[in-house]
Amino acid sequence: MRTPEHPARHLKTAHIAIILIAALVIPLIASGFVWARKGVTVVIDGESVYYTTEAETVSQVLEEVDIVLAEGDVVSPLPEALVTDGTEIIVRQAVPVTLDCNGTPLELKVVGATVADALVSAGLDPSLGLHVSPDVGAPLVSGMTITATDVFVRIVREEVSLPFDTVEQEDASVAAGRRIVTRKGVNGTAMRIYEVLVVGEAETRRTVKAEEVLTAAVPELVTVGTRAPEPPKAPNPTAKAPTPTGGAVPGATPPTGGTKMAVTSTAYTPWDPGCGGMAVIERKLAGYRIPDGWGIVAVDPSVIPLGTKVHVPGYGYAVAADIGGAIKGQKIDVCFWAGGESAAKAKARAWGRRAVTITILD
Repeated sequence: MRTPEHPARHLKTAHIAIILIAALVIPLIASGFVWARKGVTVVIDGESVYYTTEAETVSQVLEEVDIVLAEGDVVSPLPEALVTDGTEIIVRQAVPVTLDCNGTPLELKVVGATVADALVSAGLDPSLGLHVSPDVGAPLVSGMTITATDVFVRIVREEVSLPFDTVEQEDASVAAGRRIVTRKGVNGTAMRIYEVLVVGEAETRRTVKAEEVLTAAVPELVTVGTRAPEPPKAPNPTAKAPTPTGGAVPGATPPTGGTKMAVTSTAYTPWDPGCGGMAVIERKLAGYRIPDGWGIVAVDPSVIPLGTKVHVPGYGYAVAADIGGAIKGQKIDVCFWAGGESAAKAKARAWGRRAVTITILD
């Protein structure tokens, strides 16, 4: 049997070759596993997280990090896109809100951060004619309700009343505290133009933009008395008590001038209930400086001002120096006191109620 000439050399060469191949392949296999892992950044609603992954697509990466896309969510790149080392995946999650627009609710899933984003997703322009609550810059919160109402301006033209002013004139000849209307005020009219702010169907604010006076107001003139009251006279212990005599003289000559007024006349005495007796009559005689032979009549001051001098047929001259709850309009009440209580009441009963034409002295 023939022995090979170089067996050992052949065996040694084969082993060296195998070792060299293994030395080359094993690092390549190991480096392949390293190359399969990629660094990926996932941004969810502005918050960033870095991951290393062997996933091949965006959807696989999201599944690895337990991110489940809901209806309305947006992801970029698309879920089926391949990922490489350094890929950035952006996820915008939809926020469920309710938009109440002029009373009509609309359920929305909004990909955005503010109320303005919700309005835009509903096709509304937040910068034009809307009253929004919460404000357009408010952050979106899941489940919130946003109210949007139309806002517009309306021009309104209306005729309005202009109140009259009151002009007071002091008069030292009139007793202090007395006010006499010498000319009644009259309201004026104007055409006024308003700018009206309307939110939805409700008027919220009116602003006067223009005004045209149609009829001017007439000021009311009022005479204000400033005469100080006369000091009371010291009592005279030797004087006798006044006798309830005097009063109007029925037979006095009527005046030739003055203003006529038809009135209804009744009569009263100082001793009637609520009239205060002769003390009241004496104060009025002194306060109004009523001449001897003149009487007193009660009037409605809005028709005949207090202090007015009149002539009453069948009664005589008198001064309007009293008022009464039942004396309204063109009505007067003549006072009898001459002769004492019994005589005065008899004259008042005899007077009764009658229509007379009085003369208001100028």
